[in-house]
Amino acid sequence: MEEEKALQNSSENEKKSGMLEALIMVAPVLQKLFPLDCMIGITDKNNRYLAYLPSKDVNLGNVVGTKVPQGDPLYEAVSTGTIQRLTVPKETFGVPFRATGVPLFDENGDIIGAIGLGMSLKEQEILTEAVQSFAATSEEVVAASEELAASAQELSNQVETLAQLQKDMVEQVEKTDTMLNFINKVAANSNLLGLNASIEAARAGEHGRGFEVVAAEIRKMADSSANSVQEIRDIIAKIKEKVAQIDDATLKVSDIAQHQAAAAEEISASMQQLASSAENIEKVSQLL
Repeated sequence: MEEEKALQNSSENEKKSGMLEALIMVAPVLQKLFPLDCMIGITDKNNRYLAYLPSKDVNLGNVVGTKVPQGDPLYEAVSTGTIQRLTVPKETFGVPFRATGVPLFDENGDIIGAIGLGMSLKEQEILTEAVQSFAATSEEVVAASEELAASAQELSNQVETLAQLQKDMVEQVEKTDTMLNFINKVAANSNLLGLNASIEAARAGEHGRGFEVVAAEIRKMADSSANSVQEIRDIIAKIKEKVAQIDDATLKVSDIAQHQAAAAEEISASMQQLASSAENIEKVSQLL
């Protein structure tokens, strides 16, 4: 009876040993299956290393046969019979990595050991830093775009003010034109009066010579006023031409300002979307 029981225990131990040996044999293949740099450790139920495969960045040394320290996911997996996870900071080994310990059970549900995976977070750290840098740059671009949009809007407002001033100036020029017409009529009438006065002075003979002088001066003043009116008309015509050019330029600047404001808003919206995407990428990187 005792021999039969001993044989049964021996058979069970052989099975347990066989399961662990099989895992030890397949461990190098498992390590190659992972796309990220990782290390694999296998222990028995006494928390002693049966196998250890270092990663490129982290190597615990020749630990086979030594006992797993308390607090390690492998140790805790054997002790609790549950999956254990731990993130090891960069300061410990120079490279951050996430360790996972999974307990191993036989067909009776008894713990026979544990297998652990230590996955390097070096790539995750690089990705996180890149995302954070991108997010910071995106915020700067968004701020600059918003400032540009505000400036463009202010420019558009100033252009509208300029357009109103230009309109007022045109109205004032038109009023000046009305006044010139009035002056021109006065000059024509003065010229006619001077002519009539000259005729009457000629009829008066010697008694009208003094009046003739006054009549001549009135006609000279009328001619001078008429010439000045024409010169002013020429100047106003040039002013109107320049005002029209200013009006065209104002419209172009207004269109540019509006397009600039719209483009800045689109850039700002796009950068905000990119910043949101960067946050999502960072969240995904945390899952690696």
